[in-house]
Amino acid sequence: MSDPGAFVVEDEATAHGLIRHLVLNRPDKLNALDLDQHVRIKAAVESATDDDDVRVICLSGRGRAFCAGDDLTARSSPEPDPLEGRRVDLDLGSGPTFLLESAGVLRHCPLPTVVLLHGHALGSGYDYSLSCDFRLATEDVNYGDPRIHRALWAAEGWSYKLPRLVHQSAVSPIAYLGETMNGATARACGLVHAVFPAGCDLRAAARPFLNQLAALAPAAYRETKALILAGVDQDFGSALAKARATAA
Repeated sequence: MSDPGAFVVEDEATAHGLIRHLVLNRPDKLNALDLDQHVRIKAAVESATDDDDVRVICLSGRGRAFCAGDDLTARSSPEPDPLEGRRVDLDLGSGPTFLLESAGVLRHCPLPTVVLLHGHALGSGYDYSLSCDFRLATEDVNYGDPRIHRALWAAEGWSYKLPRLVHQSAVSPIAYLGETMNGATARACGLVHAVFPAGCDLRAAARPFLNQLAALAPAAYRETKALILAGVDQDFGSALAKARATAA
């Protein structure tokens, strides 16, 4: 079990409400995620969604990396496993299928969601980033999921999200060859929305954009996001029917 301080929730006040920062805080592990971290991320997103004062969720990591992926060295807790039967064998360890639920909660969160990517942003960290509405990165980020080089498969849901975010021609080298991207490459294929200089204070650099999101009308954002996700996840006829029902 990771230390409770390995995941930090911080609120930043703006003129329009709170920006809630969800901060991975295991810098000695490059913010690699164990099961406790996945549970905490899901709970924090749900808590922010239920808090009327929160206008934006921002996910980031302290130290030299956003997230190096799952912590394959993590040992199981001696306590009864609350997620027994909800794991998938990834050969190098037991990866929690719970990530599918946690990343799904983040993806469908009605609030604006932003992730700040620096250093390594790999594996499960990469998967969480694809669940956010906006991805901001430093130019020297190492971003993607190279686990195919270890004969591991895309078990964590990004295989669904990636083709819905970028063109198929960009999916192939990322998914099939395990190529990682720097900020410029990720921006060029449309996966990252803004790139900042290496070594910058990414949270400070992102603040004007986070403030811009906080100023948006929550109801309008929520309904727009719901319609977009419905359009992405459904066939055209079903999405059109939902849009007409909402407009009625």
